[in-house]
Amino acid sequence: MSTPIEQLLVSPMSKLYKEHIGFIKAKNVEGLLNQYAEDLLLISTLTEDRKPLYIRGRQALKEFFESRIFSLEDIETNLNQWAETDNTLMMVEEIKTTSKTGEVGNVEFYDNWFLQNGKISIHFAGVVRYPDGTYANAGAVKAEVPTSPMGKLYKEHIGFIKAKNLDGLLNQYAEDILLISTLTENRKPLYIRGRQALKEFFESRIFSLEDFEVKLDQWAETENTLMMVESLKTKSVNGDVGEVSFYDNWVLRDGKIAVHFAGVVQYPDGSYA
Repeated sequence: MSTPIEQLLVSPMSKLYKEHIGFIKAKNVEGLLNQYAEDLLLISTLTEDRKPLYIRGRQALKEFFESRIFSLEDIETNLNQWAETDNTLMMVEEIKTTSKTGEVGNVEFYDNWFLQNGKISIHFAGVVRYPDGTYANAGAVKAEVPTSPMGKLYKEHIGFIKAKNLDGLLNQYAEDILLISTLTENRKPLYIRGRQALKEFFESRIFSLEDFEVKLDQWAETENTLMMVESLKTKSVNGDVGEVSFYDNWVLRDGKIAVHFAGVVQYPDGSYA
């Protein structure tokens, strides 16, 4: 169910987000840039070929906003999901846009922020539904896992899950790991903090699967981030078969996953986030 931005509960993060949207509407580039760290990273998949666009630093971000976002005459925002902590924001938002020529568009994003010292340091700006009405998991071509350190980590991750190798899996995460999942019955966020809680999460949910197949729909990486959309065909221990699509975004610290945004693009019942 969508929520108008005005109905957000008051918190430092909701205040930051409301200011963010306000700066965009007012085309206040200085106010917007000041919300970001000097060495920010923004990854966007709202591109013509749907391949990731990497924005690093405030100057590149200024050009990004001026050439893309500020070219719009107006935007209207509704939130489909919202999850926050002191230094993270994870949301799905539907945005109706009006161009200067009067053209109306509609796009649905997953927006994940990671803050450091009160500034947005990493911004995953991904797409759930593109302006043409197709979804991020609808790609006919499977993305390939690259032969990179991040690709190796991801392959090991999937291998540990399939082998139900709990120790191997937990060792990929920082001791103070934060994982946020929206694959819940009521679709409200579940917050997992620390390896002990993560252990219980994997044992009760992930390891209950008998088998699964993974198709990567999108992939973006840097030395300390991973941003992807993946579709899973699952088979439970009692033989039930299901399908689900995720956006999975990782923030690494010292080679370990410190923040894991585990959001849903398409739920097992076929509906979208």
